[in-house]
Amino acid sequence: MAKIEPFRSLHYNPDHITDLSLVVAPPYDVIDGSGQEALYQKHPYNFVRLILGRELGADTAAENRYTRAGAYFDEWQRRGILVQDEKPALYVIEQKFSVSGRSMRRLGFIALMRLDDDGGKVSIYPHEHTHAAPKEDRLRLFRTVEANLSPIFTVFSDPKKTVRRLLDRVMRAGKPASSCRDPEGVENRLGRVTDPALIEKVKKELSGREVFIADGHHRHEVARLFRGEKRRELGTAFKDSYNFIMTYFTALEDEGICILPTHRLVEKAAFSLEALKPAFGVEKRADSKDLVAAMGQGKGEAVFGVYRDKEYFLLRLCDRKLPRQVLPDATEDYRALDVALLHKIVFDHFLKISLEQVRYEVQVDRAVAAVDEGRYSALFLLNPTRIEQIRAIALGGGAMPQKSTYFYPKVLSGLAVHKF
Repeated sequence: MAKIEPFRSLHYNPDHITDLSLVVAPPYDVIDGSGQEALYQKHPYNFVRLILGRELGADTAAENRYTRAGAYFDEWQRRGILVQDEKPALYVIEQKFSVSGRSMRRLGFIALMRLDDDGGKVSIYPHEHTHAAPKEDRLRLFRTVEANLSPIFTVFSDPKKTVRRLLDRVMRAGKPASSCRDPEGVENRLGRVTDPALIEKVKKELSGREVFIADGHHRHEVARLFRGEKRRELGTAFKDSYNFIMTYFTALEDEGICILPTHRLVEKAAFSLEALKPAFGVEKRADSKDLVAAMGQGKGEAVFGVYRDKEYFLLRLCDRKLPRQVLPDATEDYRALDVALLHKIVFDHFLKISLEQVRYEVQVDRAVAAVDEGRYSALFLLNPTRIEQIRAIALGGGAMPQKSTYFYPKVLSGLAVHKF
């Protein structure tokens, strides 16, 4: 089961950075080119310089965005821009946000989590496939900074809300250690737990829990790879801190758990929806709102949306035997996943759309605009994956397609850093 520890976080020095919103950044994998540039322009100490630095034409093996990140990281510590807490702590994060007009509040905390040993008992369950290129990218960054710059995002079961009540007590006790509002309007408040007795209560609760990775699959795998490198390199000088990864924890039952769908944009694809008949029913819809509403009315059946040539369509799987025929070796839980059926049946089996043609977008309006601008041939819309599906797939040892879930809001990078 999960083993967690408090730690002495590196964080922005409030004496130098009075407005935290200018220097924090989203996780690296949701920052696009324009977003990267906007973060660079926000502040000379914006955290994007560490997690997703610019690539320059003159880059070499000795001078590149990874070495620059290492140099910035060292310089910011020397200049007191980043300072380290004196006492080990758990870092409570309260996030207030709105989705579809509904106000929500999510509570979680950041701690160190011990990585599972190779071949040992499993306590950390991933649910998505990972790819070589992102892992190599993050591994190069790990080597130059020797730190967890951003936490991975995990969920655990807390049916009696024991941990939530403890976190609530901390956030209601007094002024937060820091706070900021991100560009999407999410209010972030951070509190520190340094009381050893309270820390032990949280540790005890987590020691009996299974932990499921929501975001950060690549960083988790890279942490294990980096640990292996350090064991081989250092031998008896190996530091125990390499056995841990900085982790954000929130409960499956938390009232603020929100999973958004990640829609699929397809480039350079010529296909006819007639090719999907009679396995799928194809219904024309009026607009994006009408389509999304119709998708949300599906009760346990596989439904997808399609936008192309200024028209919207609802796809409804009619052939209930097809998932078993196309995915004979998959579990029933996997065959019930809309995102798996879209990739394996619609893309692979019928339309011959390769993964290289697929890009990802959470916001429907932005995705529709990208098709209208001619950058993509079509948009395929999904319903959100349910939290119980994630748990079932993870416990079963399965893995969903990449970008199957989008937990919202993200945990900002720059609130806490674990230096090995």
